[in-house]
Amino acid sequence: MVVDPIVMVLTAMLIGQTVLSVPMLMINKKTRVYRLPLMLFLTACGVLALNVIVPHLFPSWYQAYTVIGFPMLFVLCPTLRLYIAGLTEQRQEAFSKADLNAFILLWPAMAVSVAIGALPPEQHSALFVSDEDPSGLYSSILAGIMLVLMCLWLIECSVTLAVIMKRLLAFKRQLKNHYSNLDDRRLYTTRRLVFAAICIWIFALFSVSISNLLGQALLTLRAEVFTALILIWCVTFFAMQHTPMLPVGLAREKIEHAVEGLDATKHKTTPDKYRKSALSGEQSARIVDKITRVMRDKKLYMDANLTLKKLADASGVSPNYLSQTLNETLRVNFFDFVNQWRIEASKSELLTSADSVLKIALDVGFNARSSFYKAFKKETGVTPGEFRKQHARQTCE
Repeated sequence: MVVDPIVMVLTAMLIGQTVLSVPMLMINKKTRVYRLPLMLFLTACGVLALNVIVPHLFPSWYQAYTVIGFPMLFVLCPTLRLYIAGLTEQRQEAFSKADLNAFILLWPAMAVSVAIGALPPEQHSALFVSDEDPSGLYSSILAGIMLVLMCLWLIECSVTLAVIMKRLLAFKRQLKNHYSNLDDRRLYTTRRLVFAAICIWIFALFSVSISNLLGQALLTLRAEVFTALILIWCVTFFAMQHTPMLPVGLAREKIEHAVEGLDATKHKTTPDKYRKSALSGEQSARIVDKITRVMRDKKLYMDANLTLKKLADASGVSPNYLSQTLNETLRVNFFDFVNQWRIEASKSELLTSADSVLKIALDVGFNARSSFYKAFKKETGVTPGEFRKQHARQTCE
């Protein structure tokens, strides 16, 4: 078989990317805990990429490589899922006992890899090199088990994608309970990182599924390796820029409560985290009065970096009680609560000054024009410019 030099170069670049990235990701001790799953993910990608090189350059080692390489496929989903979990939690350890359940397919894959190592060379070549029908009972059973595992892997990819999306929605919900602006560069970086990671799985699922249905590769090998190189580079590059955004002390249980909150919203029920609270209606009313006076008198909403903790400190209210009051009594999260004050302040500015919309947005606490437009239209049903024109016409009439 003729070796495509372009494929070899692209593969070498992909492997080089992983070899350089893994130690760099592990340098910082503070980020090592949540980056360890990503390190394992990239390592598995690098090992799998060797499948392009080893058969051509080191054919005598290919059977040994498949023994190591086959289980690596089943490392990808759980490590990516655990990495995303690490980004959205304050984890004290890289892996817990519960996390081992995510590697459920890895254990049978490792048993299969041992069986691969016991294959006679000619049968191994038939299965992995020439792609011939297996001959003999042993290789036929092994091929069948491998096929079942591959089907389960595709299902696992779909489940992983769903779990990641649900967790990110919960994470965004949780952030809105703590931050008044979500335009922070770190948040934007996280969204790009996750988008790149999800692209990997969409690409893998679509390519593998269509290729199996059509009986031929969906993309050329050059295109597959190049796409993998770009996506792995994106994941690594954005991962190196990322720092956790959750407030200190926000543990896994609170993210899980946020997930429950998504379900509770659908069914109009109260999340479990508030059911056992001792906060009474009278206490909630006092808290509402306190935060209203503080927001009105001190104009805290003008602080673009206002957080739940800052408002709690200024009003003398526990952050937990403050969050509960906003969610249960006022039926808004902290993000929307602050934006309501900003929108009200911006209305008078729009009507009484000739300042640009951007300047007004920045003056009342927004840190991006797009965020102001989105929040203003959500609250009033019109854009800031339309609001100005409507009131200008009414004044003329």
